[in-house]
Amino acid sequence: MGLIISLVGGLWDAFTGRIPNWLTIGSIVLGLVFHAFTGKMVWCLLGLLAGIMIYWPFFSLGYMGGGDVKMMGAIGCFAGLEGVIYTALLASLWGGVMALVALIQKKKYIRYGVAIGLGYLTLQVLLWSNWQLPSLY
Repeated sequence: MGLIISLVGGLWDAFTGRIPNWLTIGSIVLGLVFHAFTGKMVWCLLGLLAGIMIYWPFFSLGYMGGGDVKMMGAIGCFAGLEGVIYTALLASLWGGVMALVALIQKKKYIRYGVAIGLGYLTLQVLLWSNWQLPSLY
């Protein structure tokens, strides 16, 4: 589910400059309900809170939109604490690449939802290819 959130959210942000609430809030609710039945509610809540708290300072300073923050929280519901931290680190790398391209093209901003989507996609590719990521615990 996190992959769907990241792909749809990233593409939506790329084409419209917005990340819709139906995607982010709906995914958060779905994640909470799903994990209430699987017994991973604490894991889901930690991922949700970490995802929101990582980007909250940037949103409060006006450097990032609320959709980016909610999208990261939604991904955290399905990726957990460790997954959302890795997603944020990888999104930062993608955001840096996008910022360099924006500088070359003389653009004033980037669509960070795209970087978040690429960050989660990169994490999934690394996990699927059996990379041993260091545990954060």
